Amino acid sequence: MDERIFIIGIGGTGMRCLESFVHLCAMGMFDGTTVEMLALDTDRENGNFRRLYDLVDTYSKCKGVNKEQHALKDTFFSAKINYYQFSHDYARQDTGNFSRITKYGDLQYKSKDQAALADLLLTKNTREFDLKHGYRAQTNLGSFLMHHNILEEVRTNHDGHLAKFISSLVTAGQSKVFVMGSVFGGTGASSIPIIPKAFTEAARILMPGSSLKETFFGAILLTSYFSFKVPSSDYVTRQLVVATADKFALNSQAAMMFYNEDKTVKQTYQKFYMLGTPGIDFQTSHGESETLTGGAHQQNDSHFIELFAAFAAYDFFRSSNDELKRTKGDPQGVKYFYRTIREDGVLEFADFVSPDEVEKLAKRFGMLVAMSFLVNVAWFYASAQNGDLKKNNISGYEDIDPREVEAMHKYFNYFHFRLNEEAVENGWLRQLYNSAGGGDKFVFRSDVFSSTSGREMKKFTYNSKLFKSDFEKHAYNTGFFSDSSTKAFDTFKDSFIKTQDDPNISNKCEKLTRRMYATLCDLYSFS
Repeated sequence: MDERIFIIGIGGTGMRCLESFVHLCAMGMFDGTTVEMLALDTDRENGNFRRLYDLVDTYSKCKGVNKEQHALKDTFFSAKINYYQFSHDYARQDTGNFSRITKYGDLQYKSKDQAALADLLLTKNTREFDLKHGYRAQTNLGSFLMHHNILEEVRTNHDGHLAKFISSLVTAGQSKVFVMGSVFGGTGASSIPIIPKAFTEAARILMPGSSLKETFFGAILLTSYFSFKVPSSDYVTRQLVVATADKFALNSQAAMMFYNEDKTVKQTYQKFYMLGTPGIDFQTSHGESETLTGGAHQQNDSHFIELFAAFAAYDFFRSSNDELKRTKGDPQGVKYFYRTIREDGVLEFADFVSPDEVEKLAKRFGMLVAMSFLVNVAWFYASAQNGDLKKNNISGYEDIDPREVEAMHKYFNYFHFRLNEEAVENGWLRQLYNSAGGGDKFVFRSDVFSSTSGREMKKFTYNSKLFKSDFEKHAYNTGFFSDSSTKAFDTFKDSFIKTQDDPNISNKCEKLTRRMYATLCDLYSFS
């Protein structure tokens, strides 16, 4: 029986963590798994929110358009992802800020004590700023509103994505939920503490008498790791409240104290994974003339810390139910986990997984990188569709769905790079490489990332220049006297012809993907 797991990304950081998680699914790190994925953000127009949706949609089309999808094993895109999203519509006139939501004006006359409490906890600017771009590091406000929004949504919209996600969690019985977000910002910091409690209450609303007592919760607690443009005084005056990067370290410290002391949070979570970077030199700005509080233009690059977050989720889902049950019954509550890396900042496969899984990660990650050259440069899927493969004695793919072929190409644009005429546009992998500092600091050989033009990219010999010295045995030869991208592709085609299709896979796109994966594993000497 396939495994079923639940993962939630909250806020802009949570969206980017989910992106990394989707790429783990594409590598095949979650074989035979159905993933129930919830994207939760107050800023429904946020660029990272939209990019995640498009990425998951593209992933899904790689598994089949208008076809029943299944979790597979030993292939790329093996996990099946069911995607849900929820974003409260703060753009409506009646719910634009705290004062409108709570009818604060009426409260001053009907209950002076409650109004006085609001005045004590929330400044005038906090009560009045526009919420459509999120909570802007106002966690005292955000936790209250997010809890309210979750319960309001399931009461009024039983057919909505949030209600379906929580209902799926209830019917799953004993299951694991992992929550991803930052603790120094707005939406993620506001929501992580209240998710287990709010979901438990929402479950009772949807299915009276139900409970989540057999559900285990884990979370990544991401401290400050990036910065952005300092807002002008005029901009702050207009926006009333603006999150600023110079407060992120202080916000992170306060959050850590809260998670260490709050008994309710410690009793509702079983595992916390703590991650951050020593400094916040990584810039999210891309030449904007003004600070972005959110919206469609806020589409930040990915960072290697988000890949660590995705692997924290991977570790949590590999935890045994017995281990999590013991933690849940422990009066001390949640267990904390930390990750350190080498002082020189070099990242290797061994930094992301346990020693017994290093070879597996090198295989899955490396083969997906090799696949990106076959798809983005050679575009092997298009060759299947237009009959070129048949000319090379490869048949059976002529009726492959062109929408799935296009999705495969689009996915690898997201994953690695996109060729825009001669320009190379960075995808997720190259953004992670840049965030790590370039050079030989990120997992693969620097040669993988050295191409700056389409011409250079087409000449790159991925057959022999993929892995660093620790994994240099995983390469394949193209002949005694030459090593070129053309010969690498020809060698791949020759080996592909000798590889058998998987008879258990019916969808042509998935069948071709599985055969390419098996061919690459054989060429690179992975068992």
